[in-house]
Amino acid sequence: MVFILTIIACTEPVDDSPVAPMSHLKIEEVFYTGSVPTAGIDRYYADQFIQLRNVSEYTIDIGGMGLGDVHGLAGEINSGYGPNSFASDEENIYFSNMWQIPTDSEHRLIEPGGCIKIAQNAADHSPYSTLSHFDAHFETYVESSDRDKDDPIVENLSSVFYSAGFDWLITVFGPTIVLIDAPAIEEGSIQTIQGNELWVTPSEHVIDSMEALMDADSEAYKRLPTSIDGGFQYASGTYTGESVRRVKDGEQWVDTDNSTTDFHITSPIADCSAD
Repeated sequence: MVFILTIIACTEPVDDSPVAPMSHLKIEEVFYTGSVPTAGIDRYYADQFIQLRNVSEYTIDIGGMGLGDVHGLAGEINSGYGPNSFASDEENIYFSNMWQIPTDSEHRLIEPGGCIKIAQNAADHSPYSTLSHFDAHFETYVESSDRDKDDPIVENLSSVFYSAGFDWLITVFGPTIVLIDAPAIEEGSIQTIQGNELWVTPSEHVIDSMEALMDADSEAYKRLPTSIDGGFQYASGTYTGESVRRVKDGEQWVDTDNSTTDFHITSPIADCSAD
């Protein structure tokens, strides 16, 4: 009698479940300076946007993640004004505003290499700007304002803490934008510090940052500790149509936790398909 032994090779199933965005999600572009004056107006900033990129080989889940601008002046905008940030505190980040990706968002999953665009106003900004944000994934709609327009199609970010005006205008002189993970929302709290009502959360939750200031001489106004971001970028002025975009070296996005080397000044691209 002949016995035939059949060996079946078993392999472990591949876990392709979405992962958290920490170390995988990067700020790709921040357009904050405002458009070059045209069509009879001297300033236009409703076309501001922030673009984020999944630089990993994994699908990431950004549901519950936070995004905001850090408190502090961008430089000596007015004579006599000195630094007022809390960059000396390495344990916490002090936000002027905080938004959150809805946990039930249809855009919460970002595939490898994918990106999302967050617009101040999801609209076609012609004739005051060449940018159109009808393709945005999210907009920062200020529900409490009777002047902010809500696009009926583009999804709104959830407001965690808000202290700006009728629109979320990130300063055209140079903002500091920080991404934080979902647990940071639970640990964050509103605090009144030196007369300012701010939203504060531990710095260990920082996913990524982009720091911009008014000019090359404004280093003293840094809003983030150098342990979080070792440098800063700056545009040539306000309403110049300039954007801050992450540097790419070949196929790799540069990330040294230093905005001086990680970003450069360019014209806005505002296109998730362009990487």
